[in-house]
Amino acid sequence: MKTKRIMKFIGLSIVALILISVFGLIAWSETGTYEAGESAMAALQSTDSVKVTQEQWIIFEPVNETETGIIFYPGGLVEATAYAPILHKISDEGILVVITPMPLNLAIMNTNAANDVIDSFPKIKKWIIAGHSLGGAASAIYAENHPERIDAIILWDSYPANSADLSNNAISALSIFGTTNGVPNPENFNETRHLLPINTSFIGIEGANHAQFGDYGPQKGDVIASISMSEQQKRTADIVLEFIKEIQ
Repeated sequence: MKTKRIMKFIGLSIVALILISVFGLIAWSETGTYEAGESAMAALQSTDSVKVTQEQWIIFEPVNETETGIIFYPGGLVEATAYAPILHKISDEGILVVITPMPLNLAIMNTNAANDVIDSFPKIKKWIIAGHSLGGAASAIYAENHPERIDAIILWDSYPANSADLSNNAISALSIFGTTNGVPNPENFNETRHLLPINTSFIGIEGANHAQFGDYGPQKGDVIASISMSEQQKRTADIVLEFIKEIQ
């Protein structure tokens, strides 16, 4: 009888610890999340050329039919809406863009989020998966596990984890990153180039920093940008659009 009470106590203690950990993680993610700024909020408005909806996903849908779509995974602990400025610009040029908000704002918690998006838009013939920072790493995991479902990958200031080796993957790839004096800002960036397909286009933006790929304010540990946020975002959109033209 005593042994049963002890086992019950241990079991309840384990459950309590799990619940405390879960609620602690939720609280940490909510208090530590970078909120979207004013330009991001403005970019969430529909225009004559793009319809914007916010339900399960944040969707930028061109008014004219398209067969090309981008699925975007946000950076870790960043509000998904923070990436609206660049992605709205891209959609203005006739590209469907779908941002997938993530559990606890961590893309690694749902690397397969792209599956439901692809299934929901059967008219899209060419799919590109993209992401910033942790979202880029998560998109690389998806690309490795589902190469038959996507045609290209785009990384913003990001690189694959060692467990997501895309070097033998036939998809097209683009890596955009900030540089300071010609040196890539992300740590270990050069050491991970070999994890991307051999045909990957690597394009650095001198003076860009990590946070300005979105609009969510300064980020701890980031370099100081020597170009404006609007300039960095315009150049990023232009690079992405040129890449899409090349692979269509």
